[in-house]
Amino acid sequence: MKKIYIYKNRSYYSAETERKLKAILDNYGAVVCKEYPQDADLIICIGGDGSFLNCVHKLRFPKVPILGINTGHLGFFQECSPDNLELAMSDIFSGNYQIQNINPIEAEIYIKSRVFARKTGINEIMIRGSYSHVSQFAVFVGDTKIQDFSGDGVLISTPVGSTAYNYSLGGSLVSPDIDVLQLTPVAPMNTAAYRAFHSSIILPSDKSITIKPLGRTNNLNVICSYDGKVSEFYDIDKIVIKQSSRSISLMRSNSYDYWKKLAEKLL
Repeated sequence: MKKIYIYKNRSYYSAETERKLKAILDNYGAVVCKEYPQDADLIICIGGDGSFLNCVHKLRFPKVPILGINTGHLGFFQECSPDNLELAMSDIFSGNYQIQNINPIEAEIYIKSRVFARKTGINEIMIRGSYSHVSQFAVFVGDTKIQDFSGDGVLISTPVGSTAYNYSLGGSLVSPDIDVLQLTPVAPMNTAAYRAFHSSIILPSDKSITIKPLGRTNNLNVICSYDGKVSEFYDIDKIVIKQSSRSISLMRSNSYDYWKKLAEKLL
């Protein structure tokens, strides 16, 4: 671990943590790079889950392992706290760690029968119509149409994203060891005129989910949100969401216990 890049948010707590961390890394003879080098050995992200997501998107989904230091709130992606930096660095430089691989999801936006844009989400991708109108979509799993949906929108989440917006919507919590996608409705309608599924649907990761605008949504902008970032598209044919070919490597201690963290932070 010779070349290390540190990414942090703007909080005072994170700045103080970075200062302490650099002093520890200096004792190990590590080089802390001011800019992200392509041959880096490790990325250290200081902040909360939002900072982690921003780091991965800014660095364009790096293949380098990432260690998270939590100065935020929940910190599901973060491995250690500023209080145990010495122990964490000792484990890293002695090789006492494991790697957790995360598979993001990708949305392909088709306009005029061609892929116009691609958006990648680590936690989730949400598709909805204009904020001022009910969204209407035809929803397909693979080539099979499962419903004409009416509501605020649909959310597709990864296992690690099951604890994020998906959980707020009443979706299922999914172990990160299970390779699946989750389709969850956002404020679905259930009236005499409209019907929509109300529970989340768990799908194998090799399945694709296709969303096609219907009715008034077909003539309005469609909004694609991914990890809190937003893009807007007009006159789209369809959006195809599937597991991305990219992957992210999280550095974890050998004592890491997902269920313990879940119980402490969420349940």
